[in-house]
Amino acid sequence: MSKIFNDSIHGTITLHPLLIKIIDTPQFQRLRNIKQLGGCYFVYPSASHNRFEHSIGTCFLASKLAHQLRARLEEDKMDLKKDKKLSNDMKEKYLKKFEEATMTDNDILCIEIAGLCHDIGHGPFSHLFDRLFNKAIHKKHKTTKEWEHEDVSGDMLDYLFENNPDVRHEFEKTIIEKTIIEKTIIEETIIEKTIICDFEWYKNFIKDLIKGKPSSPKKKNARSYMYEIVANKRNEIDVDKMDYFARDCHGLGMKSNFDHLRFISQCRVMFLERSDNPDESTIAVRDKEEYNLYELFQTRIGLFRSAYYHRVNKAIELMLTDALVLANDHLPIPTDKSLSGKTVKMSEAYQDMSAYEKLTDSIVDVILMSTNEKLTEAKTLIKRIYKRQLYKCVGSTAPKQELTNDNINKIEEKLKENGFHEEDFRVQKLSFNCGKGLDNPIEYVYFYEKDGDNYYECYKGKDSKETSMLLPSTFQEDFAFIYSTSMDTETTKNLKRKWKIIQNTLKQETAD
Repeated sequence: MSKIFNDSIHGTITLHPLLIKIIDTPQFQRLRNIKQLGGCYFVYPSASHNRFEHSIGTCFLASKLAHQLRARLEEDKMDLKKDKKLSNDMKEKYLKKFEEATMTDNDILCIEIAGLCHDIGHGPFSHLFDRLFNKAIHKKHKTTKEWEHEDVSGDMLDYLFENNPDVRHEFEKTIIEKTIIEKTIIEETIIEKTIICDFEWYKNFIKDLIKGKPSSPKKKNARSYMYEIVANKRNEIDVDKMDYFARDCHGLGMKSNFDHLRFISQCRVMFLERSDNPDESTIAVRDKEEYNLYELFQTRIGLFRSAYYHRVNKAIELMLTDALVLANDHLPIPTDKSLSGKTVKMSEAYQDMSAYEKLTDSIVDVILMSTNEKLTEAKTLIKRIYKRQLYKCVGSTAPKQELTNDNINKIEEKLKENGFHEEDFRVQKLSFNCGKGLDNPIEYVYFYEKDGDNYYECYKGKDSKETSMLLPSTFQEDFAFIYSTSMDTETTKNLKRKWKIIQNTLKQETAD
């Protein structure tokens, strides 16, 4: 039975019964206890939304975009058949491509599941865990492996199906029934034979959709566009970002001028005819949406400047990271085999989903409630956050188009040369960009014209200055923020004074 949600961003959302079964599992419900914006909640009191509602919103938009693409593909088939300018051979060629690209109900259901489960691999305080904590542990112990939450989402999906056989049963039953209906419509006969659901194939398809690319290194084909819906690696414009931009702006009390519903309504499936692989498909958008996309990028930059990379927010996230690193060796996380004494460290939990599913923002309370004296330092840092005794930002570098790890290491070495110890400061690199690093994302977007002669072809976006002189020509700038970790006012002032001297020295070295 379908279920209706009333969402603060999208209004009424109706979800397939299988999606409801997935939502009603411990592996998904844990997202209720993971803040979408990590430490931002300590800066913006209304930014209290969690990964739970964002995942449902992403699922809704994934479904909306998938249905839009399928409907538009059907329209294009009809238009192609009526086109009198094309030869029969050309019509046959493109109709075959369109048929190969057409989404089945099973495909759409998998896309919805990918949208729903794309973030089930997040740990405490969202990106703080897989980025800051991950890197800090790797810096402390070089042998540890760095991982990404998308990979863990795939592992957690495996674990979800393994521990909830009713969900797997419902999945297989739904896929079989839909396959029978689809084959009946196509062949206009009743299928009596049993159709076996290739569960592993569909599960791996969902995991690939979450990552935004097929795991098989096969040549890209007519189905390639499906991997651009949830996680678009081509140009970073996908339903995940559409939801969290709108949701984060709402929670932060900010405004967004990007209209994601309008954007979705203008999308269609097209083929890269002028590329090395003309059989590859992509999601193309109307040419008039170009300015709407620049609004999306401005929203992204605004969110990073005002919230995600807010100086106080980064100070809090650095403190939370330090607390978790201090607690890592002294806070065993139980696994399914915990009765036999099997536990893992937080930094190892990504390898064991039975332990990882226990990691949420509540880990802070677990540390505070612990009687283990070895967690005293971690407790002290957490209490400092609650008392607003935060790391102080004593300065930053000038904006630079790219700040390398060598630049960061040089800053740290200069601070040490001036008498400061590693525990006295933190250097945090921050990159503000539009999603494609130094590049303009528009140049990775494919557009189509409404009344163009070749309506079945698309073209790449152009340089911003060819569109308008008022549009940006630089798409990334990097900063390094320097924080004092000390509660001693004099130590912080001294660090601030020394940083100004170091900064001038670095500028002079660069000039020379």
